[in-house]
Amino acid sequence: MKIEKLVLGPFETNTYLLEKDGEALIIDPACDSEYIDEFVRDKKIRYILLTHGHFDHIGGLAKLSGLCKCKIVIDKHDSRMLSDAGESRYSDFFSGSPEKVKADIETEGGCSLPFAGGYIKIMHTPGHTDGSVIYIFEDEKILFSGDTLFKLGMGRTDLCDGNPADNARIEMESLKKIAKLPGNYKVYPGHGEITTLDYERQFNPYMRG
Repeated sequence: MKIEKLVLGPFETNTYLLEKDGEALIIDPACDSEYIDEFVRDKKIRYILLTHGHFDHIGGLAKLSGLCKCKIVIDKHDSRMLSDAGESRYSDFFSGSPEKVKADIETEGGCSLPFAGGYIKIMHTPGHTDGSVIYIFEDEKILFSGDTLFKLGMGRTDLCDGNPADNARIEMESLKKIAKLPGNYKVYPGHGEITTLDYERQFNPYMRG
């Protein structure tokens, strides 16, 4: 599998472009990018996968939805963020409203999606948002952790509905689920450096409990 990482937007969000066996997908299109536009034109895009619905991970979604006929995928708990500037936290930083987008696939729980002759496993990992997920490619031993798991850190829990302390407890439970995945994985987070699951199990203070 070929993976390209782009760091985009004012919050330096990681956007990922994946290709395998003639199919391609995009994870968290942070903002408009000519490079992504060219990628879309040249490839058979099957999905745009969203790890959650915050504005800094979906900023390029509206334009891309007009450029390709792929499926937009998000957890059902975050789908409202695609059409609500307040829910996506966009209005916390900017005036006006971004263009509204509708999801094609709203996932729930531990489901999977077919891709390039295999499957993408989806794990629900709430805490940062109600609908945060990670995308797991078991054959390649890689996962995309969004803002749930960072190198030596975890995502903020004060941007979600409810009490931040309760959200932190929920996110810690999500990290425990990730830690229990068998074997080692290369971890591609929503911000910051790429890491490995073994490294985080050993050194990440949140994952160590």
